Amino acid sequence: MVQKFLAGVSLFAILSATAEAQNNGAGLEGKIERLQQQMQDMQKELDSLRTEQKKAKDEAQRQQESSAQQLETTRTDILEQTTNILSRTRIGGYGSMRFEGNSLDEQENTFTFRRFVLTAEGNIAPRLSYGFELEFERFRKLELEKEIGRDSGGVRVKQAVEGTSDSEIALEQAWLQYDLTDWLSLRGGAMLVPLGRFNIRHDDNLWNLPRRSLVDKGVPVLPAAAAWDELGFGLIGKTPIGEQASLAYQLYVMNGVSLDYELEDIVHTRTPRRSKLEAEVEMSPSTGTFGNDPKEAKSLAGRLAFSPALGHELAGSFYWGRYTPQFLTKANVFSLSFDGLTHLGPIELEGEYVFSHFEDLRSVARSFAKTVHHQAREVESEFSPDLETEIAFELANLAQTKHGYWLEARYPFWPDFLSQSILGWELANPQLVPVLRWEQVWMPSLLREAAFENGALTAFKTESRFINRITAGLSYRPHPLVAFTLAYEYTWTNRNKSLSNVSNFLPALARENKSSAILAGMTFGF
Repeated sequence: MVQKFLAGVSLFAILSATAEAQNNGAGLEGKIERLQQQMQDMQKELDSLRTEQKKAKDEAQRQQESSAQQLETTRTDILEQTTNILSRTRIGGYGSMRFEGNSLDEQENTFTFRRFVLTAEGNIAPRLSYGFELEFERFRKLELEKEIGRDSGGVRVKQAVEGTSDSEIALEQAWLQYDLTDWLSLRGGAMLVPLGRFNIRHDDNLWNLPRRSLVDKGVPVLPAAAAWDELGFGLIGKTPIGEQASLAYQLYVMNGVSLDYELEDIVHTRTPRRSKLEAEVEMSPSTGTFGNDPKEAKSLAGRLAFSPALGHELAGSFYWGRYTPQFLTKANVFSLSFDGLTHLGPIELEGEYVFSHFEDLRSVARSFAKTVHHQAREVESEFSPDLETEIAFELANLAQTKHGYWLEARYPFWPDFLSQSILGWELANPQLVPVLRWEQVWMPSLLREAAFENGALTAFKTESRFINRITAGLSYRPHPLVAFTLAYEYTWTNRNKSLSNVSNFLPALARENKSSAILAGMTFGF
């Protein structure tokens, strides 16, 4: 019995162990299957991520290639546009400087940076072109400081201007031209007034002397000093006549010259007299405005030039227009000029004559007196014992009539023995140019005094004056655009009269009527 019981227990234990082993085997296989399923799912997810990553990488690469292509296209377009602009644009300019030693007591020996000018011309499209010229004359720097802030009991405002003496920045040309035919074009903008030949050919590197003429600059006889430009609109053209001859013309309507003011502040320290603070308003003819014209009337200017052959030209030109602003009586200025260029064998001859007439000068002075009322006013010493304050008004640089001319002879040559010297070595076409210029200007009715008080003209005095100058010089041109110049000039005016009254560049004393000067300069174009 016991043996049967033990045998049954043993059989049960064996069957239980076998069943448990079978159950454990089934669970392990399930875990393995689940793990395999999870691994398959992870593999699918990994494959999906790899696919998405590849797509993203391909898309990024495509975008990068597209951006690079767009950038390259943009660069190509910019390069083509820049190349196109440069191919249609001519950028240039000129500059000059000189050294001057003068016999006048108030004129020191000095180097002068005459000017640096930037120019540009180009074609915008077929039949459309433009021109531009910007001048920096004796210019080195200009600084402006402005400050505003709190101060004890109020506001403090400060302004300071610092710059070099006699400096100027000027826009000399900025025009648009529309070609209608081969011989007729419309031009508008800031243009050189075609009066005489120097004003339209004033570039320093075109000339062989280091100073500009009296007629155009030093007096001047022109209504405004060269380079004289005005804002307007008109016609320009050139047409051939026969095989060699040609006829060129310009005709413009412009704002024109006007009496403009220059406000000068002067500070005097004087002992034992009171120190003085003076504000002087000087009215003189000046280039017309590029803004609102102070006069209703417009001006006319024109030039007609006939060239029978290359290197020969004969021209006539004129200018007419009102020169008084609207608050003064109406008065016109009229100018007429004849100029020419020719050759006598190897000698080049070039010259210009200009006549200018400012009408009704006495009436203008009377109108000025009536408008200003008092020529000068000052604070009396009883009200300001230490400082004298004065305001003064003056008409300046006016003459009823001015006329004059310059004539220049040049003999360009080059001796063969200099070709292998330092002056000619490796240079294609160097030249030596001896030059002689003779100039005369007459002012039979130069305004000397226009005094007024209480709105009435009390004195109106004119005088007859002249100024002559002769200049001899030598120019060395290693290149047609470059010149090194040396010149001697002698200038004189009426006996016992001052050169400062008839010129704008000679600081002569009261009885200094003669001046000698040595000039050395250089000029270049590009």
